[in-house]
Amino acid sequence: REAERLLRAARRRLAAAEGRVRSLYRELEASGEAERMRRFGDLILAHLHLVPAGAAVAWLPDLEGGQMEVEVELDPTLRPHQNAEAWYEKARRLQRAEERIPELIEAAEAEAARWREAIGAAEAEGGALPEWALRAVERPIGRPAPKADEGPRLPYRLFRTSGGLEVRVGRSSKDNDTLTFGHSAPGDVWMHAQSVPGSHVILRWTDPAAPPARDLEEAATLAALYSKARTSGLVAVDWTRRKHVRKPRGAPPGSVVPQQVKTVFVEPDPAVEERMRGEE
Repeated sequence: REAERLLRAARRRLAAAEGRVRSLYRELEASGEAERMRRFGDLILAHLHLVPAGAAVAWLPDLEGGQMEVEVELDPTLRPHQNAEAWYEKARRLQRAEERIPELIEAAEAEAARWREAIGAAEAEGGALPEWALRAVERPIGRPAPKADEGPRLPYRLFRTSGGLEVRVGRSSKDNDTLTFGHSAPGDVWMHAQSVPGSHVILRWTDPAAPPARDLEEAATLAALYSKARTSGLVAVDWTRRKHVRKPRGAPPGSVVPQQVKTVFVEPDPAVEERMRGEE
């Protein structure tokens, strides 16, 4: 029974690795967004006089000629040339992420092949899993192997978005307080699943502009997964700047009051967590 339990655990590791490969290939197929974002920046700079101040969107003539107009989203708090630079910066970050995908695919495929070989040998010969597999199956899926010298314990788990931004997830109620008020900057983005117990999440982003939608959604997915709503189909996640979060006097660990809150709705998909751990 113990051998079968270990084999089942190993098959789950294989399924997670294969899921990561599929997810990365989907990302590779969807790549090319960086060029579209650069095009938005080019359109704004070419038609600065047509970009209304304080607007959330502008319809600008296509640079390729003709009568076609292109819809370009804007940050109403930024000037036209700042909106152009914001699109260029998004393109640069996404370009860096897209360039890493082939390398990540290779690593994920190697991991899946390693698990496939270990499971196949154990099933065919009735033998035990190799030592590395035995150590791995005793860890929760996605948790990296411990290092020889990890240094002081951090009050958060570390992840990275597909755009390269760092995300910190509190480990406990007490750690939530330490993370929010001791391991984040005032301009960082603070997140928490709405109306349910869960981890505080910090998206490292001090730019005055709103964080990229994709990075925000990925960080919100972690907030959903590390909450009591993790089994729900759709989870509301509140977010604000960390400087707008305060802790009432005498409040229990992890209890805070956020202000100027916005809400994003996400699906608590474990594959997103697995991908973000892999890019740590």
